[in-house]
Amino acid sequence: MRSFLVAMVLLAACKKSSPPETVDAGVTRAALEFPVPSAPSTLSVFEPVEARCEWRQVEPVKGTRVVLATFPGSCVGVRVSWSPDAAKAIVWFDPQHVQRAGYSSQVSSKPGFPEEVADEKASPRAFVVSTRRPEQEPLPFPALPKLELKELGVDATGAVLALLEEALPDDAKGVIESGGAKFDLSTISEGVPVLVHAYRRDGAAWTRVETKLSTTGWDYGLGVQELEAFGKLGPRSVALSTAHAQGDTAEGEVLERLAKLAPKGAGEDDGHWIFVGAGGARLYVWEISGEFAYTTGLVAGPDGTALPKLGFTDGDLVSLRSSGAHVLITADGVGTHPRLYEAPAMKLIFSSDTARGVTFWPTTAKAESHER
Repeated sequence: MRSFLVAMVLLAACKKSSPPETVDAGVTRAALEFPVPSAPSTLSVFEPVEARCEWRQVEPVKGTRVVLATFPGSCVGVRVSWSPDAAKAIVWFDPQHVQRAGYSSQVSSKPGFPEEVADEKASPRAFVVSTRRPEQEPLPFPALPKLELKELGVDATGAVLALLEEALPDDAKGVIESGGAKFDLSTISEGVPVLVHAYRRDGAAWTRVETKLSTTGWDYGLGVQELEAFGKLGPRSVALSTAHAQGDTAEGEVLERLAKLAPKGAGEDDGHWIFVGAGGARLYVWEISGEFAYTTGLVAGPDGTALPKLGFTDGDLVSLRSSGAHVLITADGVGTHPRLYEAPAMKLIFSSDTARGVTFWPTTAKAESHER
């Protein structure tokens, strides 16, 4: 609701008989093939290392980390779109994709972490990366005037897709034509009509494969999500870190303890407590509502006391996900300031204030989104 080519850095492949190269304590570069993660606590993590950005598979329980790829430049703006089998991914650095302020009201607390300012001088960049072998290549963005890139992804065939949005003239009406197809604007009664397009990468070129009429500018506008191609993409880090936890209204004696944590002076219209079953435990989350409900960073454990060392407040919007006995909380949309807890004791086993784009690795388990 709130409102790309640089030099490729290749990972050196060792000889088949050579052991993996140790980079630093607990960090290993796989020789020829990366292990397919199976532990439900495995995370996808981007960490800055000097003037580079490392993409790592991190397994906090065993304390292991595998470097999948290294990219020139900072990690700011990173977002990932995996293929459905998570064997291939697009890693996209979008300078505008930064942490925003949560929200504010007369009773909300100051956010636990400051809002980031986008670097207007930074250039977007993207890479196609194998998550099975040390292989990566720069991905040129489609050069299509008047079209705005909204999504990059990979479908089940391994094809790289770009989903773009085309704004229409203010005076557009009636039937319009694009790519040989006709679209009737009279069918749009709410929102701002737009054309959305799917392009497939064919060598150095981009080929249009689909166009549809869609809307933006209102709460139910789908934009590029209207495209059939969108439904063929694999998991996306942005979607895996949204602030829409699903739960039920908290009741009973625990409310007395939760009342001590609620924002001072908060009334019924300022938010309420919900409980979420996550990692085999019950968590209590302060939820605010507008057109939709949003998860804030005010989270309590099964006993109704605040989670230790969380750092977020009721002034932050956060993502809450679980996988197995583990609960991951990050900043909404960007996956910053990750905190990973192990249930039922809700012990903090991983945290970082420098990592970005942190999500559960999408194939380790059917991570519960708790989303509406």
